[in-house]
Formats: sequence, structure tokens, C-alpha cells
Amino acid sequence: MNGSLLVRLPRGDDLLEALAGICLERNISKGHLTLIGSLERAVLGFYDQDAREHRLRTVETGTEILSGLGNVSLRDGLPVVHLRLTLLTGDFAVTGGQAMPGCVLFAGEACITPLAGPCLHRGLDPATGLALWDQTGM
Repeated sequence: MNGSLLVRLPRGDDLLEALAGICLERNISKGHLTLIGSLERAVLGFYDQDAREHRLRTVETGTEILSGLGNVSLRDGLPVVHLRLTLLTGDFAVTGGQAMPGCVLFAGEACITPLAGPCLHRGLDPATGLALWDQTGM
């Protein structure tokens, strides 16, 4: 595939599932993505480095996606989206974090740019406890 793919995301879908599904359907295994739109519900993560676990925060009211920035790679042979969100709440406060499962779309427009070259595979990095790109063979 040449160039970027511009997609409108379906209302009510899980944000990460929708993006990963598009990548699977279009055979995108490595890429860069940007996103704007809004969420009915947001689930955000912050990785606690000392505890080596994600702390989660759920925003149950509608939010605007000011910025979504992420990448696509493979985990267990399937496309996975790693996405950071900056969100605006109804009281004009800004919050953000890693998009986690459970983010429900109200509206979304994404630009997915496939990247050429060998696939990137995510696996457990013992030094951080995170699923990071495997640097062997890159």
C-alpha cells in the first residue's frame, strides 16, 4: 500500500479494536497513526515504573480527542495499536494517557500511514516489564 489511509471510525466501537481491525483488514503490520474525534468513554493508562503495572483512569463522560498519536506493530502475529491520547473534558480540563481497551468511540477520524520494511514484533522486555519492539533483526 502506498500513501496514508484515511478512515472514519464507527460510533460505539472500541477505539483500539476498530483501529486494529482496519489494520488487519488492510494488511498493515507496521505503521504510524494519528487520530482526532471524540469518545463516549475513555480508559487511560499510566505505567507505574516502580510497580511495573498500568494504573487506569476511566472518564465516563464525553471527551474530545485533541490529539491521538501512535504506532502499529505485531503482537502474537496480529496488528496491535499502541496509542497515546490527549483529551479535553466538558469542563475544559485536559487529561491524557495511553489508550486502553474500553475506549468507546463517539466519532473518530484516523490517518494510518503504513511503513515499509521488516515487521515490528512486540514482546516482553524484562528490563522494563513492557511489551516493546523486539530489536533483534532490525
